[in-house]
Amino acid sequence: MNTTLASINVKDILKKASLKVTPQRILILEVIKEKGHATIEYIYNEVKKLYPSISIATVYKNIHNLYEKGVLREINPQKDKAFYEIAFSNHSHFICTSCNTIYDIEPCEKDLVEGCFNKIPGTIEELELNVYGVCKNCKQD
Repeated sequence: MNTTLASINVKDILKKASLKVTPQRILILEVIKEKGHATIEYIYNEVKKLYPSISIATVYKNIHNLYEKGVLREINPQKDKAFYEIAFSNHSHFICTSCNTIYDIEPCEKDLVEGCFNKIPGTIEELELNVYGVCKNCKQD
């Protein structure tokens, strides 16, 4: 079955990860789900709109727990600011080096990668690929 981000139920994700379902975690995941790829600062600012008393430390702690449990994937386009996404499918990313926009792209097949690198000293278990370039929007400028 091909899962899409729109069809994901964040409460189910938390339960499957054996994490307590809290309003803060639900909202954090909903913010990421809506945005696609979000920084902690963006997540914090959005969550704070509904929970004004929430601290950035609480958001960091929850993001860390969600990442450790495999619910979130971290993307570091420029090594200075991490973006987070819900780990709902195996896919790669195109990252614009001009505007830092992250685009999801179809994953490369493991067999194709193994064929490209004939001297891999083992078996590929997971493939994470980030492709860097300039997006169409920035090229037009």
